[in-house]
Amino acid sequence: MTWRRTALAAGWIVTAGWGIYYLIALAGSSPAFVANAVLHFIIGYVWARAIMAPQLSAPLAIAGTVAAGVYARLAFGFGTSEFVFTPIGPIVAVALADASSGRNIASSILAFVAGVAAVLWLAP
Repeated sequence: MTWRRTALAAGWIVTAGWGIYYLIALAGSSPAFVANAVLHFIIGYVWARAIMAPQLSAPLAIAGTVAAGVYARLAFGFGTSEFVFTPIGPIVAVALADASSGRNIASSILAFVAGVAAVLWLAP
């Protein structure tokens, strides 16, 4: 097992765990927590697909990197102890990045930033 698959598996476990927590414990207090749980499950699905893929396609890697940005924003911004797990987002983004050229590195960074910006509107 490579470090990349290990990082993806750690991200998937953390994301699924927090998604279940938000759905069971906090969903009744605010609709934003329901949306948060749904986003966690979508992120977990994308990362699980990346774990199982024998070779990542470019669209899956970019989707996973955007999901890493979304996760980092959710983990940091929701005011729960999940902020401790915020570094999982950038770690997974690095695991999914293609460092073979400057253009690929730039597209990975832009995908991560797009993921962070995509959910700036979501707040409990």
